Amino acid sequence: MKNYSYAERIELVHSGNNYFEVLKGLISEARVSFHLQTYIFEFDETGKSIIVSLMEAGRRGVEVFVLADAFGSNGLPSTAVKKMQAAGIKFRFFSPLFSKEGISFGRRLHHKIAVADGKRALIGGINIADKYKGEGAVDPWLDYAVLVEGSLCTQLQALCRRIYDRKRRLSLYKKEKPITPTQAENRVRFRRNDWLLGINEVHKSYLEAVIGADKSIILVASYFLPGRLFRKLLREASQRGVEIKIILAGKSDAAIIYQAENYLYDFYLRNGIQVYQWKNSVMHGKAMSVDGSWTTIGSYNLNYLSHYLSIELNVDIKDKTFAENFNRDIYSGILNKSVKIESAGDHRNISLLRRVLMRASYAVYRILQSFMMTRRKQNPEKISKTRKR
Repeated sequence: MKNYSYAERIELVHSGNNYFEVLKGLISEARVSFHLQTYIFEFDETGKSIIVSLMEAGRRGVEVFVLADAFGSNGLPSTAVKKMQAAGIKFRFFSPLFSKEGISFGRRLHHKIAVADGKRALIGGINIADKYKGEGAVDPWLDYAVLVEGSLCTQLQALCRRIYDRKRRLSLYKKEKPITPTQAENRVRFRRNDWLLGINEVHKSYLEAVIGADKSIILVASYFLPGRLFRKLLREASQRGVEIKIILAGKSDAAIIYQAENYLYDFYLRNGIQVYQWKNSVMHGKAMSVDGSWTTIGSYNLNYLSHYLSIELNVDIKDKTFAENFNRDIYSGILNKSVKIESAGDHRNISLLRRVLMRASYAVYRILQSFMMTRRKQNPEKISKTRKR
């Protein structure tokens, strides 16, 4: 498959202590450079601890770059920014509303990337905040990241530096060494979405994977409002015998999206697609596994916000061992703790008021989508801000 490179190591990372321990390890072991780019950087206990780690790296001479989305990270105080800068950290906000360059209503930085020395990288959907680590007895928001090690991480280092420096030439790929037969399993590629620059790689990965599925599809999906084409491809996959399981939010921080998601349940169930609700914590994961051999994990949500308004990054992994481990993790840790929606008839057994609310939420979502896309076509640099996590 196109643009895959060999990775020396690929490891699944979970939200909670796992992610933040790995992230702090990358920061503490960095010797030359460290890049962190994120949508949400909260000034809570988790955020403060990451700031301390970054400042320690800056003081020992590591060139540290931090880019946080101005909208998602608007709670980060100027005092914290100044402290980081005093420790030698190069910090800036992505696309602030007001800046020396004028008023900006541009696209949002939604990807979550950490790169140490161009050799090790974390890619996923996990932001810097207490809710992604877990607070006391409260489970962390469900999400994933991938630790990747190898020379291919220089691609992400270059990408982070160019975005930080506001350069528009942002190609990830350079000529790679041929993959040898012994390296055939550890294949990785980084996939971007940035509609403004005409980059649609993550969405294409999802479409191609569903089209090519033979046996199974497992989707972990937050804010899941796929368009007609993706729903059509899921229906066709189910009709040709592919077993499809979708794990959706039982708890959500976005009420209107949650109700609109529920409106689409009947479509999935009518077409033989299994639907599960994760209720232990807020669902924030964005991942898909196909045929037990291919996986994608990252920041991209299957909805129009991610597709048209945000800078996103996923990692596609062509590795049977990784996919099997991910599937095992889903079955043992997620599916057996989720509620299965048994049938369309059972799901329709809800109040009329709830059904009206679901339909209205979906209608509002479609109207908002049409409005935003019209604004995009008229002037892609000036669009309304819409917060999503």
